[in-house]
Amino acid sequence: MITFKPNPHTLRVIPSAKEPGRFDWTITRDGVVVRHSVRSFGSEGASEASGDVAFREITAQWQSAR
Repeated sequence: MITFKPNPHTLRVIPSAKEPGRFDWTITRDGVVVRHSVRSFGSEGASEASGDVAFREITAQWQSAR
């Protein structure tokens, strides 16, 4: 039997608080930040692409730990 369990992690791309006009990403689980970008990106797309790589790593770790 396969039980589907939704991913508890969320990737968000947000405007950088430190560098106006640039973007950061954060990954949260249950509202708590588990990883964030160490640098800002010049576009939302670039930030999302970088965050997606980290999101896939965290998801793979989470799935293997279950």
